[in-house]
Amino acid sequence: MINEIDFRKQFGAKLHSLRKQKGLTQSELAFYLNYSDKAVSKWERGENVPDTYTVYKIASFFGVSVDELFSDSLEIKVDPTKDNKTKSV
Repeated sequence: MINEIDFRKQFGAKLHSLRKQKGLTQSELAFYLNYSDKAVSKWERGENVPDTYTVYKIASFFGVSVDELFSDSLEIKVDPTKDNKTKSV
């Protein structure tokens, strides 16, 4: 079983990867999620994780399952059929 620190870091790395694949800034993702860019930064650095509903919103936004966000593999891809990029902030 993975410890909490590694779990948060793993989630953060996946979130960072997904965000970069979509070409989003932390501010753009934060705007969509109704959070601050500082919160997104903390998630990506593994200092914290979002609440359950926000995890669901993140998975839906990127077209991945919640399971994929928390799996051991870092290999997840953004759903190319979805264009969820925030148009303006």
